[in-house]
Amino acid sequence: MEILNKTIEQVRKQYGVAGGILIAIKDGKVLLKECFGQADAEKGKPVDSKTLFQIASCSKAFTTMVAGQLCDEGKMTWDTPVKQLMPDFKMVDKYAEEHVTPRDMACHRTGLCRHDVMRTFVREDRADLVRRIAYFPPAYGFREKYSYQNQMYVALGYLCERLTGKTWEQLLKEKIGDPLGMDMYFRGIDTIEDKNAAMPYAQKDGKIFRVDEVVGKASNPCGGLYTNLDSLERWIRMLLGEGELEGKRIISKEGFAELIKPNVVIPGKPSHPKEMQQSYAMAWINSIYKGKLLISHSGSTNGFNSMVGFFPEENAAFALSVNTVDTPAYSCLKYLLCDLLLNDVEEDYSFLIDIYNRRVNLGPDYTEEEQKDLPLSEEQAKKYLGTYYNPGYGVMEFVYEDGHLRQHYGLMDQPFNYIGDDKFVGFEVLDTRTYRANFTEDGNLWMRLSTDAVCPIFFERVR
Repeated sequence: MEILNKTIEQVRKQYGVAGGILIAIKDGKVLLKECFGQADAEKGKPVDSKTLFQIASCSKAFTTMVAGQLCDEGKMTWDTPVKQLMPDFKMVDKYAEEHVTPRDMACHRTGLCRHDVMRTFVREDRADLVRRIAYFPPAYGFREKYSYQNQMYVALGYLCERLTGKTWEQLLKEKIGDPLGMDMYFRGIDTIEDKNAAMPYAQKDGKIFRVDEVVGKASNPCGGLYTNLDSLERWIRMLLGEGELEGKRIISKEGFAELIKPNVVIPGKPSHPKEMQQSYAMAWINSIYKGKLLISHSGSTNGFNSMVGFFPEENAAFALSVNTVDTPAYSCLKYLLCDLLLNDVEEDYSFLIDIYNRRVNLGPDYTEEEQKDLPLSEEQAKKYLGTYYNPGYGVMEFVYEDGHLRQHYGLMDQPFNYIGDDKFVGFEVLDTRTYRANFTEDGNLWMRLSTDAVCPIFFERVR
Protein backbone atom coordinates (compact mmCIF):
# COMPACT_ATOMS: atom_id res chain seq x y z
CA MET A 1 0.00 0.00 0.00
CA GLU A 2 2.85 2.37 0.74
CA ILE A 3 4.29 1.95 -2.74
CA LEU A 4 0.81 2.22 -4.29
CA ASN A 5 0.08 5.48 -2.50
CA LYS A 6 3.53 6.80 -3.34
CA THR A 7 3.03 5.99 -7.03
CA ILE A 8 -0.40 7.62 -7.17
CA GLU A 9 0.95 10.76 -5.49
CA GLN A 10 3.93 10.91 -7.84
CA VAL A 11 1.58 10.91 -10.82
CA ARG A 12 -0.79 13.37 -9.19
CA LYS A 13 2.03 15.76 -8.39
CA GLN A 14 3.06 16.04 -12.04
CA TYR A 15 -0.19 15.44 -13.86
CA GLY A 16 -3.20 15.46 -11.58
CA VAL A 17 -5.53 12.46 -11.41
CA ALA A 18 -9.14 12.68 -10.23
CA GLY A 19 -9.69 9.11 -9.04
CA GLY A 20 -9.49 5.43 -9.82
CA ILE A 21 -10.15 1.79 -8.99
CA LEU A 22 -7.84 -1.23 -9.02
CA ILE A 23 -7.78 -4.88 -8.05
CA ALA A 24 -5.26 -7.75 -8.08
CA ILE A 25 -6.18 -11.42 -7.51
CA LYS A 26 -3.94 -14.48 -7.26
CA ASP A 27 -4.93 -18.10 -6.59
CA GLY A 28 -8.46 -16.93 -5.83
CA LYS A 29 -7.36 -14.46 -3.13
CA VAL A 30 -7.63 -10.68 -3.35
CA LEU A 31 -4.15 -9.21 -2.86
CA LEU A 32 -5.27 -5.64 -3.37
CA LYS A 33 -8.63 -3.95 -3.96
CA GLU A 34 -8.60 -0.19 -3.70
CA CYS A 35 -10.57 2.91 -4.65
CA PHE A 36 -8.92 6.32 -4.53
CA GLY A 37 -9.64 9.94 -5.27
CA GLN A 38 -12.77 11.61 -6.55
CA ALA A 39 -15.51 10.31 -8.82
CA ASP A 40 -16.77 13.88 -9.16
CA ALA A 41 -14.11 16.44 -8.26
CA GLU A 42 -16.53 19.39 -8.38
CA LYS A 43 -18.88 17.78 -5.87
CA GLY A 44 -16.13 16.16 -3.82
CA LYS A 45 -17.73 12.75 -4.34
CA PRO A 46 -15.31 9.90 -3.55
CA VAL A 47 -14.82 6.74 -5.61
CA ASP A 48 -16.15 3.48 -4.13
CA SER A 49 -16.39 -0.12 -5.35
CA LYS A 50 -19.79 0.55 -6.96
CA THR A 51 -18.70 3.69 -8.82
CA LEU A 52 -19.16 3.24 -12.58
CA PHE A 53 -16.17 3.80 -14.85
CA GLN A 54 -16.21 3.70 -18.63
CA ILE A 55 -13.71 0.98 -19.53
CA ALA A 56 -13.32 2.12 -23.17
CA SER A 57 -11.57 -0.43 -25.39
CA CYS A 58 -11.55 -3.02 -22.62
CA SER A 59 -15.17 -3.35 -23.81
CA LYS A 60 -13.85 -5.07 -26.93
CA ALA A 61 -13.25 -8.27 -24.95
CA PHE A 62 -16.98 -8.34 -24.17
CA THR A 63 -17.74 -8.07 -27.89
CA THR A 64 -15.46 -10.99 -28.75
CA MET A 65 -16.85 -12.95 -25.80
CA VAL A 66 -20.36 -12.66 -27.24
CA ALA A 67 -19.07 -13.58 -30.70
CA GLY A 68 -17.31 -16.60 -29.17
CA GLN A 69 -20.57 -17.62 -27.49
CA LEU A 70 -22.33 -17.43 -30.87
CA CYS A 71 -19.61 -19.68 -32.27
CA ASP A 72 -20.37 -22.17 -29.49
CA GLU A 73 -24.04 -21.99 -30.48
CA GLY A 74 -23.28 -22.66 -34.15
CA LYS A 75 -24.54 -19.27 -35.34
CA MET A 76 -21.13 -18.34 -36.82
CA THR A 77 -17.49 -19.32 -36.88
CA TRP A 78 -14.47 -17.08 -36.55
CA ASP A 79 -13.36 -17.99 -40.06
CA THR A 80 -16.63 -17.74 -41.99
CA PRO A 81 -16.51 -14.80 -44.43
CA VAL A 82 -18.56 -11.93 -43.05
CA LYS A 83 -20.18 -11.57 -46.47
CA GLN A 84 -21.82 -14.97 -45.99
CA LEU A 85 -23.19 -13.94 -42.60
CA MET A 86 -24.08 -10.34 -43.54
CA PRO A 87 -24.45 -10.11 -47.36
CA ASP A 88 -24.80 -6.31 -47.42
CA PHE A 89 -21.37 -5.76 -45.83
CA LYS A 90 -19.13 -3.77 -48.19
CA MET A 91 -15.51 -2.60 -48.42
CA VAL A 92 -13.54 -0.63 -51.01
CA ASP A 93 -11.14 -3.56 -51.45
CA LYS A 94 -13.41 -6.14 -53.11
CA TYR A 95 -11.11 -9.06 -52.35
CA ALA A 96 -11.17 -8.09 -48.67
CA GLU A 97 -14.94 -7.64 -48.85
CA GLU A 98 -15.40 -11.22 -50.03
CA HIS A 99 -12.85 -12.80 -47.69
CA VAL A 100 -12.77 -10.78 -44.44
CA THR A 101 -13.81 -12.88 -41.45
CA PRO A 102 -14.88 -12.10 -37.88
CA ARG A 103 -11.34 -13.11 -36.86
CA ASP A 104 -9.85 -10.50 -39.21
CA MET A 105 -12.13 -7.86 -37.70
CA ALA A 106 -11.26 -8.89 -34.15
CA CYS A 107 -7.47 -8.93 -34.63
CA HIS A 108 -7.16 -5.69 -36.66
CA ARG A 109 -5.83 -7.08 -39.94
CA THR A 110 -8.44 -5.82 -42.42
CA GLY A 111 -6.12 -3.30 -44.11
CA LEU A 112 -7.97 -0.24 -42.82
CA CYS A 113 -6.35 2.45 -40.70
CA ARG A 114 -8.07 4.33 -37.90
CA HIS A 115 -11.02 6.52 -38.80
CA ASP A 116 -11.89 7.52 -35.26
CA VAL A 117 -12.90 11.11 -36.01
CA MET A 118 -15.97 10.07 -38.00
CA ARG A 119 -17.39 8.44 -34.86
CA THR A 120 -18.08 11.96 -33.57
CA PHE A 121 -20.35 12.46 -36.61
CA VAL A 122 -22.18 9.11 -36.72
CA ARG A 123 -23.14 8.84 -33.08
CA GLU A 124 -26.56 7.19 -32.92
CA ASP A 125 -27.09 4.78 -35.84
CA ARG A 126 -24.88 1.67 -35.62
CA ALA A 127 -26.07 0.28 -38.96
CA ASP A 128 -25.19 3.57 -40.66
CA LEU A 129 -21.72 3.58 -39.12
CA VAL A 130 -21.08 0.05 -40.44
CA ARG A 131 -22.49 1.00 -43.86
CA ARG A 132 -19.92 3.80 -44.14
CA ILE A 133 -17.03 1.30 -43.94
CA ALA A 134 -17.77 0.78 -47.65
CA TYR A 135 -16.11 4.15 -48.33
CA PHE A 136 -12.90 3.77 -46.31
CA PRO A 137 -9.93 3.26 -48.66
CA PRO A 138 -7.47 0.58 -47.58
CA ALA A 139 -4.26 1.81 -45.99
CA TYR A 140 -2.55 -1.57 -46.29
CA GLY A 141 -3.05 -4.87 -48.03
CA PHE A 142 -5.67 -7.20 -46.60
CA ARG A 143 -4.06 -9.26 -43.80
CA GLU A 144 -0.73 -7.52 -44.51
CA LYS A 145 -0.22 -6.18 -41.00
CA TYR A 146 -1.76 -5.19 -37.68
CA SER A 147 -3.64 -1.88 -37.91
CA TYR A 148 -5.92 -0.96 -34.99
CA GLN A 149 -9.41 -0.22 -36.24
CA ASN A 150 -12.45 0.66 -34.12
CA GLN A 151 -15.17 0.58 -36.78
CA MET A 152 -14.46 -3.09 -37.46
CA TYR A 153 -15.30 -3.83 -33.83
CA VAL A 154 -18.55 -1.94 -34.29
CA ALA A 155 -19.16 -4.12 -37.36
CA LEU A 156 -18.42 -7.27 -35.33
CA GLY A 157 -20.89 -6.17 -32.65
CA TYR A 158 -23.42 -5.33 -35.35
CA LEU A 159 -22.91 -8.77 -36.90
CA CYS A 160 -23.80 -10.32 -33.54
CA GLU A 161 -26.95 -8.20 -33.55
CA ARG A 162 -27.89 -9.37 -37.03
CA LEU A 163 -27.38 -13.03 -36.11
CA THR A 164 -29.52 -12.82 -32.96
CA GLY A 165 -32.08 -10.06 -33.49
CA LYS A 166 -30.92 -8.43 -30.25
CA THR A 167 -28.84 -5.31 -29.65
CA TRP A 168 -25.21 -5.54 -28.59
CA GLU A 169 -26.20 -4.05 -25.25
CA GLN A 170 -28.91 -6.68 -24.72
CA LEU A 171 -26.48 -9.46 -25.65
CA LEU A 172 -23.89 -8.26 -23.14
CA LYS A 173 -26.38 -8.11 -20.30
CA GLU A 174 -28.07 -11.43 -21.10
CA LYS A 175 -24.99 -13.48 -22.00
CA ILE A 176 -22.33 -11.95 -19.71
CA GLY A 177 -23.67 -9.43 -17.19
CA ASP A 178 -26.57 -11.44 -15.77
CA PRO A 179 -24.77 -14.82 -15.57
CA LEU A 180 -21.69 -13.27 -13.92
CA GLY A 181 -23.60 -10.83 -11.71
CA MET A 182 -22.00 -7.75 -13.24
CA ASP A 183 -23.39 -4.22 -13.27
CA MET A 184 -23.46 -2.93 -16.83
CA TYR A 185 -24.46 0.44 -18.25
CA PHE A 186 -23.92 1.81 -21.73
CA ARG A 187 -22.77 5.06 -23.31
CA GLY A 188 -25.57 6.99 -24.98
CA ILE A 189 -28.27 4.64 -23.69
CA ASP A 190 -28.16 4.86 -19.91
CA THR A 191 -28.16 8.20 -18.11
CA ILE A 192 -24.92 8.04 -16.13
CA GLU A 193 -24.99 11.44 -14.43
CA ASP A 194 -27.75 10.46 -11.99
CA LYS A 195 -25.96 7.26 -10.94
CA ASN A 196 -22.90 6.55 -8.81
CA ALA A 197 -20.60 7.24 -11.73
CA ALA A 198 -17.13 8.71 -12.23
CA MET A 199 -17.11 11.89 -14.28
CA PRO A 200 -14.60 12.21 -17.16
CA TYR A 201 -11.52 14.45 -16.81
CA ALA A 202 -8.38 15.33 -18.70
CA GLN A 203 -5.35 17.22 -17.48
CA LYS A 204 -3.12 19.95 -18.76
CA ASP A 205 -0.11 21.29 -16.87
CA GLY A 206 -1.10 19.23 -13.85
CA LYS A 207 -4.61 20.69 -13.61
CA ILE A 208 -7.63 18.46 -14.21
CA PHE A 209 -10.74 19.67 -16.03
CA ARG A 210 -14.01 18.09 -17.11
CA VAL A 211 -14.32 16.86 -20.68
CA ASP A 212 -17.34 15.93 -22.76
CA GLU A 213 -18.19 12.60 -24.32
CA VAL A 214 -17.89 13.01 -28.09
CA VAL A 215 -18.65 9.46 -29.25
CA GLY A 216 -22.20 8.13 -29.17
CA LYS A 217 -23.94 4.79 -28.70
CA ALA A 218 -23.34 3.70 -32.30
CA SER A 219 -19.73 2.92 -31.39
CA ASN A 220 -20.42 1.01 -28.18
CA PRO A 221 -19.11 -2.41 -29.37
CA CYS A 222 -15.62 -0.94 -29.62
CA GLY A 223 -15.69 0.83 -26.26
CA GLY A 224 -18.94 1.90 -24.61
CA LEU A 225 -19.33 -0.18 -21.44
CA TYR A 226 -19.59 1.30 -17.94
CA THR A 227 -19.01 -1.01 -14.98
CA ASN A 228 -17.52 -0.91 -11.49
CA LEU A 229 -14.78 -2.45 -9.37
CA ASP A 230 -16.93 -5.19 -7.85
CA SER A 231 -18.08 -6.22 -11.33
CA LEU A 232 -14.56 -6.14 -12.77
CA GLU A 233 -13.53 -8.49 -9.99
CA ARG A 234 -16.12 -10.99 -11.22
CA TRP A 235 -14.96 -10.51 -14.82
CA ILE A 236 -11.31 -11.24 -14.07
CA ARG A 237 -12.23 -14.22 -11.89
CA MET A 238 -14.09 -15.60 -14.90
CA LEU A 239 -11.00 -15.00 -17.06
CA LEU A 240 -8.92 -17.07 -14.67
CA GLY A 241 -11.63 -19.73 -14.83
CA GLU A 242 -11.24 -19.85 -18.63
CA GLY A 243 -14.85 -18.82 -19.12
CA GLU A 244 -16.29 -20.15 -15.87
CA LEU A 245 -17.20 -18.49 -12.58
CA GLU A 246 -18.62 -20.23 -9.52
CA GLY A 247 -19.62 -23.27 -11.52
CA LYS A 248 -21.34 -21.26 -14.25
CA ARG A 249 -19.69 -21.48 -17.66
CA ILE A 250 -20.43 -18.69 -20.17
CA ILE A 251 -18.21 -19.98 -23.00
CA SER A 252 -16.60 -23.32 -23.74
CA LYS A 253 -12.96 -23.85 -22.78
CA GLU A 254 -12.15 -24.24 -26.47
CA GLY A 255 -14.01 -21.04 -27.28
CA PHE A 256 -12.17 -19.15 -24.56
CA ALA A 257 -8.80 -20.43 -25.78
CA GLU A 258 -9.65 -19.11 -29.26
CA LEU A 259 -10.17 -15.59 -27.88
CA ILE A 260 -6.67 -15.37 -26.41
CA LYS A 261 -4.77 -17.17 -29.20
CA PRO A 262 -2.34 -14.84 -31.05
CA ASN A 263 -3.24 -13.94 -34.64
CA VAL A 264 -0.97 -11.08 -35.72
CA VAL A 265 2.29 -9.51 -34.53
CA ILE A 266 2.13 -5.97 -33.13
CA PRO A 267 5.10 -3.85 -34.24
CA GLY A 268 6.93 -1.57 -31.82
CA LYS A 269 7.86 -1.86 -28.17
CA PRO A 270 5.72 -1.73 -25.01
CA SER A 271 6.35 1.11 -22.58
CA HIS A 272 8.06 -1.12 -19.99
CA PRO A 273 11.61 -2.33 -20.84
CA LYS A 274 10.82 -5.78 -19.38
CA GLU A 275 7.73 -6.38 -21.52
CA MET A 276 8.24 -7.75 -25.04
CA GLN A 277 6.93 -9.86 -27.95
CA GLN A 278 3.48 -8.37 -28.37
CA SER A 279 0.86 -10.03 -30.56
CA TYR A 280 -2.87 -9.45 -30.93
CA ALA A 281 -5.41 -12.17 -30.29
CA MET A 282 -9.08 -11.10 -30.33
CA ALA A 283 -9.50 -8.10 -28.02
CA TRP A 284 -6.45 -9.28 -26.07
CA ILE A 285 -2.74 -8.57 -26.42
CA ASN A 286 -0.29 -11.35 -25.65
CA SER A 287 3.13 -10.34 -24.37
CA ILE A 288 5.94 -11.61 -22.21
CA TYR A 289 6.48 -9.63 -19.00
CA LYS A 290 9.41 -10.60 -16.79
CA GLY A 291 9.43 -14.02 -18.42
CA LYS A 292 5.70 -14.68 -17.87
CA LEU A 293 2.84 -14.76 -20.39
CA LEU A 294 0.68 -11.67 -19.88
CA ILE A 295 -2.68 -11.31 -21.64
CA SER A 296 -4.06 -7.80 -21.36
CA HIS A 297 -5.80 -4.90 -23.08
CA SER A 298 -5.98 -1.18 -22.42
CA GLY A 299 -8.79 1.27 -23.00
CA SER A 300 -8.72 5.02 -23.55
CA THR A 301 -11.53 7.46 -24.28
CA ASN A 302 -12.43 11.02 -23.36
CA GLY A 303 -11.92 11.10 -19.61
CA PHE A 304 -11.02 7.47 -18.86
CA ASN A 305 -8.04 5.09 -19.05
CA SER A 306 -8.50 1.42 -18.18
CA MET A 307 -6.54 -1.83 -18.18
CA VAL A 308 -7.50 -5.49 -17.67
CA GLY A 309 -4.96 -8.32 -17.70
CA PHE A 310 -4.11 -11.77 -16.45
CA PHE A 311 -1.21 -14.19 -16.13
CA PRO A 312 -2.84 -17.55 -17.01
CA GLU A 313 0.15 -19.62 -15.92
CA GLU A 314 0.29 -17.82 -12.55
CA ASN A 315 -3.47 -17.90 -11.90
CA ALA A 316 -3.30 -14.14 -11.39
CA ALA A 317 -5.31 -11.20 -12.77
CA PHE A 318 -5.81 -7.47 -12.36
CA ALA A 319 -8.05 -4.62 -13.48
CA LEU A 320 -7.90 -0.85 -13.11
CA SER A 321 -9.48 2.34 -14.35
CA VAL A 322 -8.84 6.05 -13.77
CA ASN A 323 -11.13 8.91 -14.71
CA THR A 324 -8.40 11.20 -16.03
CA VAL A 325 -6.70 10.89 -19.42
CA ASP A 326 -3.33 12.15 -20.63
CA THR A 327 -1.45 10.91 -17.58
CA PRO A 328 0.89 7.93 -17.01
CA ALA A 329 -1.32 6.74 -14.14
CA TYR A 330 -2.75 3.64 -15.70
CA SER A 331 0.61 2.54 -17.11
CA CYS A 332 2.30 2.92 -13.72
CA LEU A 333 -0.53 1.14 -11.94
CA LYS A 334 -0.61 -1.66 -14.52
CA TYR A 335 3.01 -2.60 -13.89
CA LEU A 336 2.74 -2.16 -10.15
CA LEU A 337 -0.17 -4.64 -10.12
CA CYS A 338 1.72 -7.00 -12.43
CA ASP A 339 4.71 -6.91 -10.11
CA LEU A 340 2.51 -7.48 -7.09
CA LEU A 341 1.08 -10.58 -8.75
CA LEU A 342 4.58 -11.81 -9.64
CA ASN A 343 5.93 -11.02 -6.16
CA ASP A 344 8.50 -8.67 -7.65
CA VAL A 345 7.40 -5.17 -6.60
CA GLU A 346 9.83 -2.33 -7.33
CA GLU A 347 10.69 0.26 -4.70
CA ASP A 348 9.80 3.08 -7.05
CA TYR A 349 7.81 3.40 -10.30
CA SER A 350 8.76 6.94 -11.21
CA PHE A 351 10.92 5.57 -14.05
CA LEU A 352 7.64 4.86 -15.88
CA ILE A 353 6.69 8.51 -15.45
CA ASP A 354 10.07 9.41 -16.95
CA ILE A 355 9.41 7.09 -19.93
CA TYR A 356 6.01 8.73 -20.41
CA ASN A 357 7.57 12.21 -20.17
CA ARG A 358 10.17 11.37 -22.81
CA ARG A 359 7.44 10.20 -25.16
CA VAL A 360 5.32 13.30 -24.50
CA ASN A 361 8.33 15.56 -24.91
CA LEU A 362 8.83 14.23 -28.42
CA GLY A 363 5.81 16.41 -29.11
CA PRO A 364 2.69 15.79 -31.14
CA ASP A 365 2.90 14.15 -34.54
CA TYR A 366 3.62 17.31 -36.54
CA THR A 367 6.77 18.52 -38.28
CA GLU A 368 8.61 21.78 -37.75
CA GLU A 369 6.96 23.24 -40.85
CA GLU A 370 3.54 22.29 -39.50
CA GLN A 371 4.15 24.30 -36.33
CA LYS A 372 3.78 27.51 -38.32
CA ASP A 373 0.81 29.77 -37.72
CA LEU A 374 0.89 32.24 -40.61
CA PRO A 375 -1.46 35.24 -40.78
CA LEU A 376 -4.70 34.54 -42.66
CA SER A 377 -6.94 37.45 -43.63
CA GLU A 378 -10.67 37.08 -44.15
CA GLU A 379 -10.13 37.81 -47.85
CA GLN A 380 -7.53 35.02 -48.13
CA ALA A 381 -9.81 32.64 -46.27
CA LYS A 382 -12.76 33.05 -48.63
CA LYS A 383 -11.45 30.47 -51.10
CA TYR A 384 -11.52 27.81 -48.36
CA LEU A 385 -14.82 28.57 -46.67
CA GLY A 386 -17.73 26.26 -47.33
CA THR A 387 -19.13 22.79 -46.91
CA TYR A 388 -17.29 19.63 -47.93
CA TYR A 389 -18.57 16.08 -48.26
CA ASN A 390 -17.22 12.54 -48.14
CA PRO A 391 -19.67 9.59 -48.35
CA GLY A 392 -17.97 7.83 -45.45
CA TYR A 393 -17.44 10.83 -43.21
CA GLY A 394 -20.40 12.99 -44.15
CA VAL A 395 -20.42 16.79 -44.08
CA MET A 396 -17.61 19.02 -42.80
CA GLU A 397 -17.74 22.81 -42.72
CA PHE A 398 -15.00 25.45 -42.59
CA VAL A 399 -15.70 28.98 -41.36
CA TYR A 400 -13.47 31.99 -40.62
CA GLU A 401 -13.14 33.08 -37.00
CA ASP A 402 -10.51 35.05 -35.04
CA GLY A 403 -7.95 34.96 -37.85
CA HIS A 404 -8.16 31.21 -38.41
CA LEU A 405 -10.13 28.66 -40.33
CA ARG A 406 -12.39 26.75 -37.97
CA GLN A 407 -13.62 23.24 -38.65
CA HIS A 408 -17.11 22.11 -37.70
CA TYR A 409 -17.57 18.36 -37.91
CA GLY A 410 -19.87 16.34 -35.70
CA LEU A 411 -18.98 17.43 -32.17
CA MET A 412 -15.56 18.67 -33.28
CA ASP A 413 -15.06 22.42 -33.35
CA GLN A 414 -11.42 23.39 -33.67
CA PRO A 415 -9.16 26.01 -35.28
CA PHE A 416 -6.72 25.23 -38.08
CA ASN A 417 -3.42 27.07 -38.44
CA TYR A 418 -2.38 28.24 -41.91
CA ILE A 419 1.09 26.98 -42.89
CA GLY A 420 1.12 28.18 -46.52
CA ASP A 421 0.47 26.68 -49.98
CA ASP A 422 -3.22 26.00 -49.28
CA LYS A 423 -2.29 23.79 -46.31
CA PHE A 424 -3.62 23.91 -42.76
CA VAL A 425 -2.96 22.02 -39.54
CA GLY A 426 -5.50 21.52 -36.80
CA PHE A 427 -4.84 20.43 -33.24
CA GLU A 428 -6.99 18.73 -30.66
CA VAL A 429 -7.53 20.72 -27.49
CA LEU A 430 -4.71 18.89 -25.71
CA ASP A 431 -2.33 19.08 -28.69
CA THR A 432 -1.94 15.31 -28.72
CA ARG A 433 -3.15 14.67 -32.26
CA THR A 434 -2.79 16.61 -35.47
CA TYR A 435 -5.12 16.90 -38.47
CA ARG A 436 -3.94 18.07 -41.88
CA ALA A 437 -6.06 19.91 -44.43
CA ASN A 438 -4.78 20.38 -47.99
CA PHE A 439 -7.10 22.38 -50.23
CA THR A 440 -6.76 21.64 -53.96
CA GLU A 441 -6.69 24.03 -56.91
CA ASP A 442 -10.14 22.87 -58.04
CA GLY A 443 -11.62 23.78 -54.65
CA ASN A 444 -11.81 20.37 -53.03
CA LEU A 445 -10.06 19.08 -49.93
CA TRP A 446 -7.78 16.27 -48.80
CA MET A 447 -7.86 15.65 -45.06
CA ARG A 448 -5.62 13.49 -42.94
CA LEU A 449 -7.82 12.75 -39.95
CA SER A 450 -5.91 9.74 -38.69
CA THR A 451 -2.60 9.31 -36.92
CA ASP A 452 -1.69 7.17 -39.91
CA ALA A 453 0.03 9.16 -42.65
CA VAL A 454 -1.04 6.74 -45.39
CA CYS A 455 -4.72 7.42 -44.86
CA PRO A 456 -5.82 10.74 -46.43
CA ILE A 457 -9.54 11.29 -47.04
CA PHE A 458 -10.96 13.20 -50.03
CA PHE A 459 -13.78 15.70 -49.44
CA GLU A 460 -15.66 17.30 -52.32
CA ARG A 461 -16.78 20.89 -51.94
CA VAL A 462 -20.56 20.97 -52.20
CA ARG A 463 -21.23 24.63 -51.39
